Amino acid sequence: MTELTRRSVLASTAVVGAAVVTPISASPASAAAPPAGTQASGFYRYKVGDYEITVVTDGSTTRPLEDNFIINQNKEAVNAALAAGFMEKDKVTIRYSPIVVNTGSRLIVVDTGTGEAISRKATAPPASSRRI
Repeated sequence: MTELTRRSVLASTAVVGAAVVTPISASPASAAAPPAGTQASGFYRYKVGDYEITVVTDGSTTRPLEDNFIINQNKEAVNAALAAGFMEKDKVTIRYSPIVVNTGSRLIVVDTGTGEAISRKATAPPASSRRI
């Protein structure tokens, strides 16, 4: 037989209350928006066929250039490439630009996925993403 205690009543009340407040949906949320077709600071829009692509400027981070940042080039070669691109040597600036694809019936966001990388001490990215 189930024992009815104050603790079990409070726990079951909390579970039922959470279920009522938070409805569970079996289908994914969908968003539809007409193409905006305009430009503004902080993002850039362009068309690919019927799709509208929006590139959002989401900041950047600058950090010291490490010796092994690019695995198939030495630091001197990387500094030469930076200088040729009118960038400061011994520093790397990484820009973050998520993309929004508007299909007319859906909005698809492609995140750049830095997650907590900015809040931690900077380390070199994995070798698979550091090739020139």
